Amino acid sequence: MKITLNDEINQFLDRCLANITSDAKNNFVGMHITKKSEKKVIKMLAEAGIPEFQDSKNYPSLFLSVDEWENNPYHKNIHLDWIKDSHFTFERRKIAGFELFNSDAIQKDPNRELNDWMKLRAMERNFDALYLYQDDMDWMFDAPSEANTNDIPAQRAHGKVLTFGLGIGYFLYMSIQNPTVEEVTVIERSKEVIAMFRNFILPQFETTTPIHLIEGDAFEYFNQDYLSNFDYIYTDIWQSSQDGLPLITELLEQYYLPKEKADFWIEDSCLEVIWTLIFLYFESLARNKELEVNPYYQSYIEKIAYYFDQIDETASDVETLKTYMYDTNISRRILSTKLD
Repeated sequence: MKITLNDEINQFLDRCLANITSDAKNNFVGMHITKKSEKKVIKMLAEAGIPEFQDSKNYPSLFLSVDEWENNPYHKNIHLDWIKDSHFTFERRKIAGFELFNSDAIQKDPNRELNDWMKLRAMERNFDALYLYQDDMDWMFDAPSEANTNDIPAQRAHGKVLTFGLGIGYFLYMSIQNPTVEEVTVIERSKEVIAMFRNFILPQFETTTPIHLIEGDAFEYFNQDYLSNFDYIYTDIWQSSQDGLPLITELLEQYYLPKEKADFWIEDSCLEVIWTLIFLYFESLARNKELEVNPYYQSYIEKIAYYFDQIDETASDVETLKTYMYDTNISRRILSTKLD
């Protein structure tokens, strides 16, 4: 692939560079806000360049409803404090409201120029949340962000569903509320998690939707022969975007799945660095400059370079570059590339 460095593309590259070198959007996590100060804080967020606050007449509230979270189907009907298992303990903690936190996966810049942002929100009051421990180690935090990042995949689920990772069964429970879901199969590697779930959480499910629990490793099942049995596949086996990206990469190297068939938990948060690396590769091509990146990302740059080396095209417009940077299936194709 080649890139023609015209004025349009040159200005696009400059805007992207300005966005990735600015950290103003990251200064608000943990900020205390009140109903009285909300408009002032929204103005500050707008000035920092966060896209969802650019329209001064139409912007979202910074506050999330505690009642809505506590009364969603899972929290209304499932009692985690009923768990009595030697491997699992829980602690109910008071969580402070009125503090901004990242409530969802990374949000894509609508202009596709790397002005991606955290969806900052605050709970409208203090609330109780459960911290769960497995053998005295941190295991799960039942928080609003966990719900927000699993609700959309549960809504996208349909037909015969496969999910890798069981946890506290939030995605499983929410997916079977979806009338288009016929059955759900869960692959979970921890026999202790499966036993706890069978004994204490599953009996609280009131459903006729068939649920199949299988003890196994995701990597043993992530292949065409097995995955072809399902209409929708969801994977949630990592703790954050840091360990998520290498695990998504390893899975896709085994077998490529398109967005239309599968979702990965907080995928956009995991892929954010890939969008930036693709941009840096494009800048090096367009401006004929040497590309230097953190050695940790070198393997990803090599995948990116290999992918675009196979494309016989000269890009001369910004829209083409934006599509290559932000298309989820292209990112997955790049990650699925195996290099010797």
